[in-house]
Amino acid sequence: MSLVNSKKICLFGGTGFVGSSIVRLLAKKGHQIKIATREPFRENVIEIKSTVSDPGQIKIEKININSLEQIKSFIRGSDICLNLIGILYEKGNAKFKKLHFDFVKNLILAIKEESSIDHFIHFSSLGVKENTESQYLESKFQAEEQIKKDLKNFTIIKPSLVFGGVTDFTNMFAKLIKLFPIIPLAGSTVKFAPVYVGDIALGVEKIINQEIKNETIEFVGNEIFTLQEILRIISNEIRVKNLIIPIPNWVGRIQGTILGLAPKPMLTLDQIKTLEAGDNIATMKNKTLKDLGIDPQGLRKIIPNYLWRFRKEGQFAK
Repeated sequence: MSLVNSKKICLFGGTGFVGSSIVRLLAKKGHQIKIATREPFRENVIEIKSTVSDPGQIKIEKININSLEQIKSFIRGSDICLNLIGILYEKGNAKFKKLHFDFVKNLILAIKEESSIDHFIHFSSLGVKENTESQYLESKFQAEEQIKKDLKNFTIIKPSLVFGGVTDFTNMFAKLIKLFPIIPLAGSTVKFAPVYVGDIALGVEKIINQEIKNETIEFVGNEIFTLQEILRIISNEIRVKNLIIPIPNWVGRIQGTILGLAPKPMLTLDQIKTLEAGDNIATMKNKTLKDLGIDPQGLRKIIPNYLWRFRKEGQFAK
């Protein structure tokens, strides 16, 4: 597929849950896409390249994101650069500051030196602000400030919780609900505006097509739920009855410290601190998906399409 207005787009984090959804849509629209990855032969990476594009339309490159020279080489010749790299917890060499701030600082340097990049689109997170105890929020905040300070043609995207696939947060909660009849829940009253991954892809496409620059845009859904309400919606969807018990933050910190020791933790101490930082909803200070002409799809409409896997009787359970 080839369009007159097709762009050369490079992505960091383009093989993840959100990134792959964006890649699929942009490929359908005829853009030339290049994805940076550590593992170019991983199954999901090959699947993206082979099933959603014309031959040669999507290129995969193995790079070391800690190398400024390799970053510059990767983005060279591209019109647009997207950064979706992020982690929810630290393990080994994967540290918040290293991936959320140090990498972004190097990427900014590369963009300034490689003059072909006309638009930098950076994924941060809703709720990011200064002066919190959360290292996740602090590292994301520092990156946002650096981008605003050093670049002109940028767009910062701040999504709430993202749903819409077999690796999203609703699946994690569904597993938790099936395992435990009683769930002690920290941050039970924190509010979220969950956003559908397909609407995120549509939003990115509109930002590119309309060349929306020097803006921060909050990607939020139409509905607001507390964390406890989200768990209740999921438990109803998978036909499981359990008891959700709100717990104070100090108990949550103990819970996060213990669970954070797992290889792939469901909860960490830093995530508890993120919850303590406040609600994850639109601030009313920035544009949202609605300002882009997108009417977000609702959580309860989408999750039945895939959470049926957790029902005891399967897809046709009443």
